[in-house]
Amino acid sequence: MIRINLLPVRQVKKVQAGQRQLLIFVLIVAAELVGMFFVYQMKSGEVDDKRRVVGQFETEIAQLKKVVGDFDALKAQRDRLLAQRDVINQLQRNRTGPVSMMRELSDILTAGKGPTVDQGKYETLLRANPNAGFNPRWNPNRLWIEAFNEKNGDVWMAGKAKDYDDVAEFNKRIALSKFFKDAFLERNDQITDQGLGLKVVRFSLRCRTVY
Repeated sequence: MIRINLLPVRQVKKVQAGQRQLLIFVLIVAAELVGMFFVYQMKSGEVDDKRRVVGQFETEIAQLKKVVGDFDALKAQRDRLLAQRDVINQLQRNRTGPVSMMRELSDILTAGKGPTVDQGKYETLLRANPNAGFNPRWNPNRLWIEAFNEKNGDVWMAGKAKDYDDVAEFNKRIALSKFFKDAFLERNDQITDQGLGLKVVRFSLRCRTVY
């Protein structure tokens, strides 16, 4: 019987199979490298496009600055002018404000006159509460101020009145006036005035000025 040795054939097939596997691996790696190359090229193109857009914007900004000047410098100049205007307005208010305030206080304490009010708001207030308005027939001679102090817009005044109703009317007029705000009675009690020999109401009131 004839015997054939197949060992060399098997070895050849194994070598060929290994070569095919190696070839497939090389092809896969090559394909991945090619894919990565195309992705890199695409991303590089996008970066270049964005750089070109940024460059165009920078060129346009430079051209606009030549036309309208440096924006930062213009803004700084505008801010300086606004600050100067505010200082001038404040000086004007400080010069005329106290005069207007004292004139208003004089009107509040003058018979037949009263506080300067915002007419629209005042009418709305009266519709909601008819008793919220000041009394035009009040006699201001029933109340007198003995001390007055104003500092940085804070006003403190103290005095005496014939009775509690007079103090309430004065406080209401201060509260309604456009020249004052945040009025409240700090003190309101009855004492005997030794000089007059009568019982009077002593009061003190705080508020803020509105220039």
